[in-house]
Amino acid sequence: MRVFALQLESFKETLMQSLFNSIPKRSVIVLPEYVINPFFHHNMGLDLNEISAQSARAVEFLSQKCEELDLIVSAPVLLEEHSKIYKKIALISKESVKYYTQQRLIPYPHWDEESFFDNEKSTFKELLVFERDGLRIAPLFGFEAHFDEIWVQAKNQGVDVVLLSSVATFESNERWRLLCQMRAFCASCVVVRANRIGAYRQIIVEENQKNEFLWKFYGDSFVALPNGTIEDSLEGKMGALSAQMDKNDIDEWAKLWHFRTIKEG
Repeated sequence: MRVFALQLESFKETLMQSLFNSIPKRSVIVLPEYVINPFFHHNMGLDLNEISAQSARAVEFLSQKCEELDLIVSAPVLLEEHSKIYKKIALISKESVKYYTQQRLIPYPHWDEESFFDNEKSTFKELLVFERDGLRIAPLFGFEAHFDEIWVQAKNQGVDVVLLSSVATFESNERWRLLCQMRAFCASCVVVRANRIGAYRQIIVEENQKNEFLWKFYGDSFVALPNGTIEDSLEGKMGALSAQMDKNDIDEWAKLWHFRTIKEG
């Protein structure tokens, strides 16, 4: 099975059409966060219906491509439901569109998704797992990669491949590499990370003084293997990173280290 991580700044149908023309049938594709919808701070000034309409148009386009090429696409979207706004991943196939709701949101003063979105905060729930070519695959948001409970769920559900959508910035690429290498190694799975590129210029007004703050998204979409290494990276370039996944290879790594089989007690 072939997996593609798309490294993009925004969702433009002409560009997406060009990318999909080079993707083989029956592939699995993962998009970064805040590509279909603008970056978090920009959304704070938009009407909820406008945000949801952006997502609906993109899901319709991607559903058509999945129907044509028998693809499965993991695409982060923002959705309005009953005058509330939710941060989710649309898991799109030729049969259906299913949604995974982010279980933990960024709570920091400069980036407070937790207060803006209406996602429920409860005990950790099962991941949205699907199968293709014998592989068990789950989509996740980048921030969720920090929580051990998520990876316990992945281990309990026998996940072989994690599709990690992120929007990392502040020159954090080395930390993200180490995090995903550790998670891939300890969970005996492959982590395919799709991170955004581009920039967002934020205007901050404090005490009648206007300041500009530039958020730079550096990309570095990559594939982290169960042996704890990075197989490949797009660095800062726009494009598609392709990786071949084989169930037997992942099973061999899992058998070598026994991290999936050793239980407490």
